[in-house]
Amino acid sequence: MATKKPRLNITLNDIEREKLEKLAEESGLSLSRTIAQLIRKAKLKENNKKD
Repeated sequence: MATKKPRLNITLNDIEREKLEKLAEESGLSLSRTIAQLIRKAKLKENNKKD
C-alpha cells in the first residue's frame, strides 16, 4: 500500500511566482523541487521581540 506524502499549498503573488519559475528554470528543477531546495537552505533570523 502506498504511503501518502505530506502536501503543501502556497499562495504567491505574480512577482513571487515569476521569481520561483525563473529559479526553477535556471536550476532545471520542478517548481515543487525548487521550493523544497529553498526550504532546506533557508536561514532563519532569531526573533528578538519581547512579549
